[in-house]
Amino acid sequence: METEFEMQVRMFLSRSPFGFRNVSKDNLSLFCTALTHDSFSNEMLNLNPPRHVESYERLEFLGDSILEFLVCEHVYTNTDLSEGAMTDFKQDKVANSKLSDRVLAYGLGIDGLMRTGGGHSDRIEANMRSDCFEAILGAVYLSYGMDEARRVVHEVVFHDYADETATDCLTP
Repeated sequence: METEFEMQVRMFLSRSPFGFRNVSKDNLSLFCTALTHDSFSNEMLNLNPPRHVESYERLEFLGDSILEFLVCEHVYTNTDLSEGAMTDFKQDKVANSKLSDRVLAYGLGIDGLMRTGGGHSDRIEANMRSDCFEAILGAVYLSYGMDEARRVVHEVVFHDYADETATDCLTP
């Protein structure tokens, strides 16, 4: 029997930009981890008896590298910018505050789903949101491969929002 959190994560994964249905139990576990802040993990260790719940930190490490690679691939393939301008472009897309803004603009809904400890339960900071998205990206990669990770990045990071035009995505 799935927990309420696992059912919410399944619903989250069934929506855009993911569209993942029939997620295996192992993959669901990865995504639940990707949505777990270390403040929640630490609180679980303080229970009697202590309960080990892994946080998203390891998945974030992987997802951060995948995100940087996919942004670099995008700018290299779709522009003729010089190396310095490509670096500026990459930094603009992967910076925590910018990534957090993109996740919010997309309406991904991480804030309402992320498991956090009491100190963060009333607010999700930009760096937490971007770190969580990177962890989710790591889980997408491990569960479904690089092509799916690329699709998600293009949908969330390079999607045209009301305040941008398509050419803005290609200018640093």
